[in-house]
Amino acid sequence: MISLLIKQWMRNKERFLLSIVGVLLISGVLIYLFSLTESTKGTVTETLQKEWKSAYDLVVTPSDTEILNQNNLMKPNYIKGINGRISYEKYETIKEITGVEVAAPLSVMGYTQLSLSVRDAFNVADPGLYKLNIQKTHHNNLYKSTLLDVTYYTLAGLTGSRPDLNFGTHLSNPSFTLRNDQLIVGIDPEQEAKLVGLNDSIISSNNSRYLNENDTGKQEKTDNVFHLPVILNQNSFANSNYKVTLEKLDIPFKTEAQQKESAEKIREGNGEEFLNQIDTEPVDEYTVTGKELEEIYFQTLQNPSKNRSMDIGISQLIYASSPLNYQKINSPFPKRWSSSFQVQNQQVNGDEGLFPKEYLPPYVFRQPKPAPYKVENGRPSFTVLNFNVIGKYDPSKLQVSMDPLTKLPLQTYRPAEATVVLDENGEPLNPVKKIEGSGAPAALLPNPPNLLTTVKAAEKLLGGNSISSIRIKAKGIEEFGNDSQSKLESIKQEIMDETGLQVTITRGSSPQPTVTKIVNKGKAEGWMEQSWINIGAAIAIFRETSLGYTTVLLAVLLIGIMYVLATSYVSFLTNRKEYSILLALGWRTNKLRQMIVTEAVSYVLLITILAIGVEYILAQNGTSFSLAKVGLVGLTSFFIYGFGILIPLIQVGKLKPYQGIKTGEIHSKSKRIFKNQSITGLVTNQIMQRPGRNLLSILAIALPSTLLSFYIFVSFHLDGVLYTSYLGEFVAVEVNESHYFIMGAALLVAVLTTGEMLWQNIVERRNELALFKSIGWKNRTIGFSIILEGALIGFLSGVVGLILSIAYIGIMYGIFPWDNLTILLLTICIPTVMGIIGAIIPTVKALRTNPYEVLKESA
Repeated sequence: MISLLIKQWMRNKERFLLSIVGVLLISGVLIYLFSLTESTKGTVTETLQKEWKSAYDLVVTPSDTEILNQNNLMKPNYIKGINGRISYEKYETIKEITGVEVAAPLSVMGYTQLSLSVRDAFNVADPGLYKLNIQKTHHNNLYKSTLLDVTYYTLAGLTGSRPDLNFGTHLSNPSFTLRNDQLIVGIDPEQEAKLVGLNDSIISSNNSRYLNENDTGKQEKTDNVFHLPVILNQNSFANSNYKVTLEKLDIPFKTEAQQKESAEKIREGNGEEFLNQIDTEPVDEYTVTGKELEEIYFQTLQNPSKNRSMDIGISQLIYASSPLNYQKINSPFPKRWSSSFQVQNQQVNGDEGLFPKEYLPPYVFRQPKPAPYKVENGRPSFTVLNFNVIGKYDPSKLQVSMDPLTKLPLQTYRPAEATVVLDENGEPLNPVKKIEGSGAPAALLPNPPNLLTTVKAAEKLLGGNSISSIRIKAKGIEEFGNDSQSKLESIKQEIMDETGLQVTITRGSSPQPTVTKIVNKGKAEGWMEQSWINIGAAIAIFRETSLGYTTVLLAVLLIGIMYVLATSYVSFLTNRKEYSILLALGWRTNKLRQMIVTEAVSYVLLITILAIGVEYILAQNGTSFSLAKVGLVGLTSFFIYGFGILIPLIQVGKLKPYQGIKTGEIHSKSKRIFKNQSITGLVTNQIMQRPGRNLLSILAIALPSTLLSFYIFVSFHLDGVLYTSYLGEFVAVEVNESHYFIMGAALLVAVLTTGEMLWQNIVERRNELALFKSIGWKNRTIGFSIILEGALIGFLSGVVGLILSIAYIGIMYGIFPWDNLTILLLTICIPTVMGIIGAIIPTVKALRTNPYEVLKESA
């Protein structure tokens, strides 16, 4: 049988050579594709994990928390806007759930005002009445805002009794108090150490240590005073500025008589209303930054005897944290930012009894919310905090990614970020501006806390439901993928069933840029770009990437199967007469099928040997020999050739011995759709007479043509990046030379398929061609008709491929490629050329036809 098979190959050397070329192409594409898929999978996984290095896998929040919008986007800094509502008992339950390795809670306690009284900043020797103004300002690189603007009047150099000026005054040298807002957050020291290595970031010194479970704080029995243990961030996030000015009023006030006379005028003028109209003369100025103020505050707190000109004032827990209200609006550039919002500040509408006007600016982005308080004598009494600084930590030593491109939701350790990318008119800025947060509770962008305490201290101070969120790291999950996603889904469901809390899977997510319009006092200031969190985007990218390469692999498999179908079918047609004679001599049909299978197996073995050779060569250059890849190539080629020989296996069962003496066309009747009076009509009829084999040729070219059109669309319209509309910005597959290599190889396989089919067509039409030549047809006319047949098959393939690619673009992106339609139409030319190339060898075969010999054989 094998010798007979070899003789068949030798009798048809040209066709056997084409089959070998096809084998080489298929093996080369498979080896390259599996190598590319293996390397790309690792690259995609590594790239996506760099893009989103979440220190935790899930986050638990109160059941009524709205942290996702309709596009599955999570707001930036969402944790700071949650005020408790999770009990310590539920936290303990979560810690015991199977699969939970770390459960790190956060108790967002609220804002206090670090109060520092400054004495002797101004040395006033001249008796008189003075005006003292305190301004706290912040410039966020877009506009300047005044956070505090307070004016006091003070007396200096009194010679008699204190005059009644109808408002409060200081009787000594002018002194003042500066306040700086500070967010306080409670953590579980043990769990935070496991999550981010906070214990290893503590600065070593004799008076610096880490928090422990015994640091629960202490509340005084008689007063509303709480002693709070804290660790301090040595790198302050404060970036505000303080300016205190002292001016002398132009009013007589040196002698006792002048003081009494001026006091009478002030009383008659209704106190401050009269003084506000008097001219002043600048005397002195005191400035300090927010960072300097915090440093002075904590140094004075720890060593009060070293700085006798400063006193620690009362610090009260006044404000609860509040969320920023984002309003959905149309994006100015939808292709760049699929989601767009607006934020605007408004006048404070809080109770002035709770929030004195000097504590807050007149316009706020976040309406103030009071921290828990008591009512004493009809007035609110907030908890007074006495800080016990037990240690300092350096956030740069934490075991988390601090890359600004990886937007981890760890607002406990780094400030919120935003970049102004458009001006007030929505026009692009160059260069862009970075917005900085002020740290104020009502500011546009908040800052992380510089003070960390324990969740047990927060529970003792605030009550039972003091935990705001719980960040969870699952056991045994290092990478994201389908298996890890299933584990996280199981943990999520168990937590929800046990506690009734809301759980969001953060692993497998990715940052997504959004643009937000900033409106300040009714005026647009610009548009800032922020990274929101697209929940589940990275895992979707991972799956889409796998699907994308699986699609390419399936396309190659289909092209290979159609090629093998074509070659095996043509081989059957070529050997049909020989097979019928063998049947007449007594061969069984199964024996003929064994010959067909043996030929296919020989090609599979050849492809596998080539794969082994390639892997061996690669192993010599330093890479490891991959037996799995060789097996995969062999298995895939077996699959291709197994499906490819189905038609011959079926057809050989229908073959009869008497067919060996029949000659002429396969079909008993010829079909004519057009008149044969023109070359075009003749060629069209020839194609329609053999619809099955020509359809194989059309599909063989149409599939790589579809890939070609799609890649060209991606290259021109999407800058070479594959992504889907529901993923927005996120890279799934980058179109590069590897895709075009695969597509080019597939087109070459398609050329061979067309060549095989046209070759067989020529063989079956030898009598017809001989007749044409005998009646005077010239070689160029016959050659033109065959070339035209290949071109028409290629053109039809291009049209089918274009339709398929447009449909695929519509499914992937939900658009019709109007902008690139002209370019896509031009891709029809390439399949047409491929069809022409495939017709060249059959044309040469046809032109060698000798009319005399062919007619003699027929006779």
